[in-house]
Amino acid sequence: RALNAGMELNVEGLDEEKEVHDGQVVPPQDEEI
Repeated sequence: RALNAGMELNVEGLDEEKEVHDGQVVPPQDEEI
């Protein structure tokens, strides 16, 4: 269950910074265009 909690936290961070795990902070605007 601890793993699930970490994943949920990651999702929250991803919502603010999309594609941050890729190494480059790509805003949602870039993806929508």
